[in-house]
Amino acid sequence: MEHTARLITRSCTTGWADWIHGELWLLPHLLVRRRLSLRETRAHANGRTVPHPLPEVPASTLDLAAVVAAHPSNKVLALDDVTGARLHRGVLSDRLALTMRDGGRHKLLWLRVDPACEVLGAVLAESLGDRLRRD
Repeated sequence: MEHTARLITRSCTTGWADWIHGELWLLPHLLVRRRLSLRETRAHANGRTVPHPLPEVPASTLDLAAVVAAHPSNKVLALDDVTGARLHRGVLSDRLALTMRDGGRHKLLWLRVDPACEVLGAVLAESLGDRLRRD
């Protein structure tokens, strides 16, 4: 059976100093962040960046090696390698902070108007269990 990838936001950044939006894809065992352009970022303004229902594509259509190679802010994060996660609901933006098995840390932020927090909350609670904190 083919796994799917769901696009949960197109406003994902990798920290407060990163102002260029990216797509955040949720796969069964991965999070994939792919950088967009400055023009696409500006076009988002502060509005919702993904339609309802959320777009889904076969996971095999995402070339993960090409995503990682395309830009240093792109990420492919295996949920099995997450030792701790903190999901935070903010006033204007939400964020997910991840600590990885290798000691690496990743921060992902997105506009609150996108449904990423709700989607991630449910999926991460199931896959990470007590490794997930919400605040």
